[in-house]
Amino acid sequence: MLMRQFCLVFLLLFLNSSTLLNAQDIQFTASAPGVVEQGEQFRLVFTINRKTEQFTLPVLQDFNVLMGPSTSYNQSTSVINGKLSRNISYTYTYILQAMAEGEFVIPAAMVIVEGKRHESQPLKIEVVSGSSEESSIVEGTTTSLQGIGNEDLFVRLIVDKREIYQGDRLTATIKIYSRVNLSGFDDVRYPDFAGFLREDIETPPLQSLVRENVNGQIYGTGVLSRFVLFPQKSGDLVIDPVEITALVQQRVSSQSSRSFFDDFFDSYQTLRKDISSPEIKIKVKPLPAGKPLAFSGAVGSFRMEASLDKNEVLTNEAVTLRIKVLGQGNLKLIQAPGIDFPLDFESYDPKVTSNIKSSMSGTSGSKTFEYLMIPRFAGKFRIPPVKLSYFDPVETRYKSLSSGEFQIIVEKGENEEGLTMVSSPSKEDIRFIGKDIRFIQTGAVELRLIGNTLWGKLWFFFLYLVFFLVFGLVYFLRKRKRMEQANVMLAKNRKASKLARKRLKNASHYLKDSNEGALYEAILKALWGYLSDKLSIPASGLSRENIAVNLEKHGIAKDLVRAFSDLLDECEYAQYAPQVSGSEMKLVYEKAVKMIVKLEQKLK
Repeated sequence: MLMRQFCLVFLLLFLNSSTLLNAQDIQFTASAPGVVEQGEQFRLVFTINRKTEQFTLPVLQDFNVLMGPSTSYNQSTSVINGKLSRNISYTYTYILQAMAEGEFVIPAAMVIVEGKRHESQPLKIEVVSGSSEESSIVEGTTTSLQGIGNEDLFVRLIVDKREIYQGDRLTATIKIYSRVNLSGFDDVRYPDFAGFLREDIETPPLQSLVRENVNGQIYGTGVLSRFVLFPQKSGDLVIDPVEITALVQQRVSSQSSRSFFDDFFDSYQTLRKDISSPEIKIKVKPLPAGKPLAFSGAVGSFRMEASLDKNEVLTNEAVTLRIKVLGQGNLKLIQAPGIDFPLDFESYDPKVTSNIKSSMSGTSGSKTFEYLMIPRFAGKFRIPPVKLSYFDPVETRYKSLSSGEFQIIVEKGENEEGLTMVSSPSKEDIRFIGKDIRFIQTGAVELRLIGNTLWGKLWFFFLYLVFFLVFGLVYFLRKRKRMEQANVMLAKNRKASKLARKRLKNASHYLKDSNEGALYEAILKALWGYLSDKLSIPASGLSRENIAVNLEKHGIAKDLVRAFSDLLDECEYAQYAPQVSGSEMKLVYEKAVKMIVKLEQKLK
């Protein structure tokens, strides 16, 4: 039974792999070195992932075919996350020899698979004149690097621009060139790129060198690192040399005798060679005059998106204005746009999110600014258009972006209680003071002579006496009322801590239920209510400014006053922020308890 199940599973896997194989696209490729020396032998390899019915080599009139075809077959099967994949390859290898200098094209080879014709891509090969490599100087059983000149191993720092505007981008590539047996690097010291903002480009680790023609000589070349640079000031900036300690393998042999068998007894030694690239001068041009007011240093090509998460809200309800800048350029240096919020709105510093990627074409992506604002009063409000200016180095001129105007309708919340937050006066409340002045007399003054005075009249003395009696009665009643109010304020002052603890105890139920909105609202009521009772200030008259003044009058240290204000900010912001963990809610609750205890110890 077990054997039958095994055979069934094997059959299903075989059928599945056959189906996957048939579903694969046919890939027929050719590969060879891009540059070879005259007279050098090299490999020409054709690879296909399906079994062929016929293979036809193209006509190779510019090269000698020394050997081939040598065929091979390779197959691998893997199962990853329950998904079966099978890879096969058939290769046809030829050994060719370059006969003449010049640039030549190897035409496409042809195969027939399941009755259909397929062709490989043509290859371009450059043939350069041969060069005799100088062997390392050997003395006895020692070696030296005297035989390796600066033309055999060197490093270059290649930039795509030598003249650039301030804030524009240039790319830098560190590339190694070698005609020796290079085994690795002991140390690579990059320049500090003084005067530039540097962004690294993801570069694969250097595993092998690629043949390249450099001034008629064949070198093995490889890229060590790539960077995007943004000059931060104008003038002539200098990029210091790249310094590398390379490891070179040289053969160590005995000079006493040379025979056919000496090669079997030779050994290799790894030696160190220090190389460095020349310094590079970059001319950085200042940005043209006439910068717009909304320009803050952005250079590149950008576009802007602006949106509100809601246009109709209730008082004390959060609104988010999202500004997204997209494009290519020095995105990291773009500052948050200035926004003229209504005076009746309480606003916070923007939350900045970046999604930027660096490549050889520069840095591209987006940068998002999220402004959180809370309207404190009902009404219709307007946010002017958001503006952003940048310099386009391609068109060499400034450009400006602008969003539309935003309209927000704020309605009074239904569940608002007596606690009122004091805000600055709105623009509609401001009037010209001069128009409110009414002069007492603007014309000529007319004088009249009065014959008799009131002194000596009986009714005048009676009226005078009544005035003193009324004044005494009013004074007595006001004094009595003040004493009653003082007794009430004293009672509130004594019960302030008890009431605050009671409010915080109610808030602890919201903490257990993880109801963060209700928790922060309850903590705010406890804090504001405590100070209202303790300082004998009506809730409607409380504000951050007069709280700070009154606390300092009672001898409260500025650090404790600032900590109380920060706690209020933290609670108000957390009411509308994304969901937080229970540990953060508990931490805020404990801060509130400790804050009331500290204030109670000071406010006696």
